[in-house]
Amino acid sequence: MGSAYKWIKFLHVIAAVTFMVAYGTSIAISFRLKQEQEVERIKAMLDVSGTMWAAMMLSLLVAGIAGIVLGFMLSWWSEWWIWISIVLLLVITILMFIIGQGTYHQLRRSLGMPFQAGSKEMPAQEPAPVEESYAIIAGTKPGLMMLVGYGGFIVVIWLMMFKPF
Repeated sequence: MGSAYKWIKFLHVIAAVTFMVAYGTSIAISFRLKQEQEVERIKAMLDVSGTMWAAMMLSLLVAGIAGIVLGFMLSWWSEWWIWISIVLLLVITILMFIIGQGTYHQLRRSLGMPFQAGSKEMPAQEPAPVEESYAIIAGTKPGLMMLVGYGGFIVVIWLMMFKPF
């Protein structure tokens, strides 16, 4: 294989590792939020998780583009595994938005932090009673998010490494 292939494969792997580090940070925070009672600590954890969001999305984009380029370089488009991987990544991404994003934006709003409404960035509002924030946290599903995200990612890695079909 040529030098370009090696560099693109390297970029693909580094982007995937970066994604998993950022994703793992956010999932760990999601689990920790379930135990936290101090509002300021909850806000700080949400800020860290929000910072990881940009790293997750950028690294996912870079990994996806590098993977598509590799697909063309190695003529993988007639292979089922690459198509299944792409569809699976899209399904995982959509499910993660459905499971988590609305809940955490709602939590940010209830705590008086800037939040997103759809794709629009909203300014901080007056905080709701803290019991509302605790109720939102109680309704989060970090285990399901970990299962979908991490479990799905394992399947994608298996497809890429073993190319079963």
